[in-house]
Amino acid sequence: MTATTDVRSVAAPAAPVTSETAPAAVAPPPGHPRFPLVDSLRAIAALAVLFFHVGYLSNTGVGGFLSHGDAGVALFFAISGFLLYRPFVSARLNGARKPTVPAYLRRRFLRIVPAYWLALTVLAIYPGLPGVFTGHFWVYYGFAQVYSDGWVLNGIGAAWTLCSEVIFYLVLPFYAMTVAAAIGRRSRRWQMWAELGVLTLIAAASLAYRYHLAVTDPFDWMLNAFPTQLDLFAPGMALAVISAAYQGRPLPRVLDVMARRPLIPLAGAVIAYALAARLIHGPEYFSFGGHIAAFYTGRQALARALLYGATATGLLMVAVLGGGGRIRAALGWRLLAWLGLISYGIYLWHQPILDWLCQPEVGVGCHVHGVSVIRHHLFIGMAAFVFLSTLVCAAVSYYVVERPILRFKR
Repeated sequence: MTATTDVRSVAAPAAPVTSETAPAAVAPPPGHPRFPLVDSLRAIAALAVLFFHVGYLSNTGVGGFLSHGDAGVALFFAISGFLLYRPFVSARLNGARKPTVPAYLRRRFLRIVPAYWLALTVLAIYPGLPGVFTGHFWVYYGFAQVYSDGWVLNGIGAAWTLCSEVIFYLVLPFYAMTVAAAIGRRSRRWQMWAELGVLTLIAAASLAYRYHLAVTDPFDWMLNAFPTQLDLFAPGMALAVISAAYQGRPLPRVLDVMARRPLIPLAGAVIAYALAARLIHGPEYFSFGGHIAAFYTGRQALARALLYGATATGLLMVAVLGGGGRIRAALGWRLLAWLGLISYGIYLWHQPILDWLCQPEVGVGCHVHGVSVIRHHLFIGMAAFVFLSTLVCAAVSYYVVERPILRFKR
């Protein structure tokens, strides 16, 4: 692959990094480009979720904006859909090196499992996580906590998303093989539009199922399971199809405009998030199984999924379509990119640290533990304490566990 700064085609980022030149810990599969701006998106997603949790537990009146920071989860899912599916679809459309299933699964295992097991074990020892050191320990170490009302809020609370991620990892190679067999060796354009149609149907079915569950049983554990999250993986997969289909080729006019003017998809993402914050008055929180659970009506759940998906799609388009410009330069800020490298640790460690600090009782609120000065500036104090504490834990996790282990992914 040769480097290019031509934003009229989607070959890779403005300065593509292949598996031969990227650091071993973050290298893509051999023969495929790396999209470095996605690191910054990971940082944005992780920080959005962190401040979302601080916002609702501090209950300081900033919830109108922060109460939808969990849109970061949609961004994580869209990133996974794009980065993991693109090598499969590029192999089909462009003759790139096809990922082998064993190598793909090994990479996924090394990326997700060791750091998660470390965080789960350490945090279960102190400050303590409910359910982990019991006869159901295998549930939490095996990414199965979302499959029961009695488990879903135990362990690392935020790790419920990993259960969907793991199922996505397992399903994706079989989806890729099924689509390749069904579409056959037709024209590139026909294959692209056919698969975009399939992904649209999958997303629509997921949205319909989410709405049905929210109407019939808003506390159903399936609302946190993989089938109701497919609509958030689908936009990233669709962008992967488009990116591979137009690799080294002129973009259609609409996409070309967005690639040249990233302010357009960025503005779309901001507007979608602002609409979610303005129009979706929720969730309501209830005590559920000794924990705090969020409740959305059917309409709220549907609007939330659509607007979160639009937010994630707009941000992802900025990072993976075209190259150059001030917006992408800002997105490539070194500190933000570094936070993206350790973002998995931020995601894993922040909520247990926050719960230890806050000691939430039944209902939403915070009774600060051991750091009384924070009570006078609750949101700012909590956010600073949790962010800095999490940053240390995430950096140790990355440099001591994640990066050394990822060197074995090939």
